[in-house]
Amino acid sequence: MIDGGRRATRTAAALYVFLGISFGASVPFVLAHLARHGELPMSPFGWRYMAGPVEQLGPGAVTSLGWALIGVSALDVLAGRWLWQGRRRGLALGLATTIPALALGAAFALPLLLIGVPIRTALALAGSRTLR
Repeated sequence: MIDGGRRATRTAAALYVFLGISFGASVPFVLAHLARHGELPMSPFGWRYMAGPVEQLGPGAVTSLGWALIGVSALDVLAGRWLWQGRRRGLALGLATTIPALALGAAFALPLLLIGVPIRTALALAGSRTLR
């Protein structure tokens, strides 16, 4: 049976990977739509994807910060992999991406990031004593 610290680390790792893949794989499609049509795509529910405060800065800023989100997402996947393997460097990388991920989540009004990043960080810290 996995102890509580190890379980927390594994759950954090899964969240790092889930959020990283979710945004790393979806944002390029949003940016491609923006490049083709000059506007962010609409969701089936009537709101624009990634239409947070950054949208007021124009398409160039949305594109630049969108690519930054893709980069942070890739680093999050790597951090999650290392955390899953029990490596302390996964915690270090995960902590390093926390502020950029939260800032980009706020800039694009992405509630999944704004909720998920603090949870994964708390879980990773809770399980940090199990890392080597």
